[in-house]
Amino acid sequence: MTTPDWRARKRDETHRRIYQTGMRLFQERGFDRVSVGDIASASKVSVPTFYAHFQNKEHIVMQMPTQDEVDAILSAQPTDVPLAERIRSGILAWIAHYGPEERAELLARWRIVVASPTLRNQAATFERATAGLVSDALKADARPGSSPVAMEVVVTASLSAYTQIILRWAEADGRLSLEEVAEAVLGALREL
Repeated sequence: MTTPDWRARKRDETHRRIYQTGMRLFQERGFDRVSVGDIASASKVSVPTFYAHFQNKEHIVMQMPTQDEVDAILSAQPTDVPLAERIRSGILAWIAHYGPEERAELLARWRIVVASPTLRNQAATFERATAGLVSDALKADARPGSSPVAMEVVVTASLSAYTQIILRWAEADGRLSLEEVAEAVLGALREL
């Protein structure tokens, strides 16, 4: 008899194998020269199994936070500061949550993004989707009479800055610390 734990472990192992295979193929051939079929075949899974784990090949490289993760990061930030400062603190907290292995994986993924015009363009789609998660998290805290347009502008500009942080860090091949790049980008945003 199979236990739920065994199934979960098997699913996690398959997910990780597909991820690692996709990353290897992207690094060897370039993102645009690898198909979902290539990843599935090299991972020894079917194409439907690939899609049971990843929405598309872009999701191997660019991973979305969950609403719960965004809620947790923002709820830990002070609410008595201007919205831009709260989001800035949230971005710095998000960056700080990456351990050494996670940073290495993040850098590997974004090196692939930097090398692919397709993924650079797709990054904007992921940025907008993440901005939606941030906006949803902030709506409950909106001050009475505050402008929803102002909130959307601040969220969109902040998430654009986050994308710039990761892109610039990857373009520098991680030679600068993620925090140094974040301070430079967020400092430039603050001057606007």
